[in-house]
Amino acid sequence: MFQTGLTLALFGVSIATLIGRELFFKLAADQTSQRGAPAAQSFARPAFWAGVLTGATAIVAWVAVLQRAPLATAYPIVAATYAGVPIASALLFRERLTRIQILGTGFVIAGVVCVTIAGM
Repeated sequence: MFQTGLTLALFGVSIATLIGRELFFKLAADQTSQRGAPAAQSFARPAFWAGVLTGATAIVAWVAVLQRAPLATAYPIVAATYAGVPIASALLFRERLTRIQILGTGFVIAGVVCVTIAGM
């Protein structure tokens, strides 16, 4: 059902940029919370604007995906971000994941694999 390998690459870009956006926003929030500043001061942090730019890139990649794949298939695949964000936050921010979170992340990944295979 996917037109080309380009579509899969665009899915990867879309997912990676969505995860990156959340990581940049978390970094900006952490940088301001460490100083006891109001959350709105996160807007002054370069990490916040990197998140905005990364989010804009995600939108462009997402529209490109939608030009090549049906929404009913594409949207569940992007759910990989629900697995990617916790994994990345554990690796980069040393956030602790509980066993139940790890299990849930595994279920999300399994679901994304099923939808991807069904859409090919």
